[in-house]
Amino acid sequence: MISVLYVDDNPALLEVGKLYLERTGRFRVDTRGSAAEALDVLKTSPYDVVLSDYQMEEMDGIMFLKEVRRAWPDLPFIIFTSKRREEIVIEALNCGADHYLQKGGEPKSQFAEMVHILSRAVERKRANDTILHLNRLYAVLSRTNRAVIRIRDRQQLVEEACRIAVNEGKFLMAWIGLVDPATHEVRPVAACGYEDGYLSTLSVSIDNVPKGMGLTGTSIREKRPLISNDISSDPRMAGYQAEAARRGYRSSASLPLICNGEAIGAMRFYSSEKKFFNEREMQLLDELVADICFALELIDRKER
Repeated sequence: MISVLYVDDNPALLEVGKLYLERTGRFRVDTRGSAAEALDVLKTSPYDVVLSDYQMEEMDGIMFLKEVRRAWPDLPFIIFTSKRREEIVIEALNCGADHYLQKGGEPKSQFAEMVHILSRAVERKRANDTILHLNRLYAVLSRTNRAVIRIRDRQQLVEEACRIAVNEGKFLMAWIGLVDPATHEVRPVAACGYEDGYLSTLSVSIDNVPKGMGLTGTSIREKRPLISNDISSDPRMAGYQAEAARRGYRSSASLPLICNGEAIGAMRFYSSEKKFFNEREMQLLDELVADICFALELIDRKER
């Protein structure tokens, strides 16, 4: 489902456009009657694409586009123009519009073109995001491998792994927790990024009890990675949703640290984007955690 913010000061066009797009089953459309209203809603609600009329009072489509580009440089933006306004099209493209639509003509054909252009703009953005995310994760994997070779101290290693995840992978926050064998509770031992006291709100067990039903406890207990691609609606995160939302955590992953066949803890990753974690990214994070576990095993053997 593609989320669209459709902006036009003509209520009739907004109504018809919303109806047509949503009838396809591929779009969820929110409408606003002015650029100022649209900018306000963008501050609190994420969208996949903006569709805006050019000719609006107070702030026209070009001015609106410039404001969007300042605050959300990568958000796909499609502008509506009247026919025979090539100079507006050129200015819009120069200011960062992804595409344009010309008003007029046969309605069915125009709306079909609208569906095509909106879909293509979002697909291109998602493809670019995927490439960017994977490149970042490859950088994290490479830097972590170097740290594994270089570092022979357990605490230094886990701290460096969290730092690399945030600085290179651009995760909002990452932390590593180890299981206390006596209490079966997970104790955070390293963290990096925008934590702001979040870890102090956690009470995690690996036992099959209420405080062990979240991502961390379950992934350690079951020895498998788990993801929450929408923390706000995930019942497993119910006890932490308010604190996560306050810090901008929208999706998260938990990967168990398995050393010598035993799950000794987990590494957690947090993103500011919903649906951040896909299959390929989880494969790379699994490789990352396996490398950390290999290094921890070597350190453990050396200490023995």
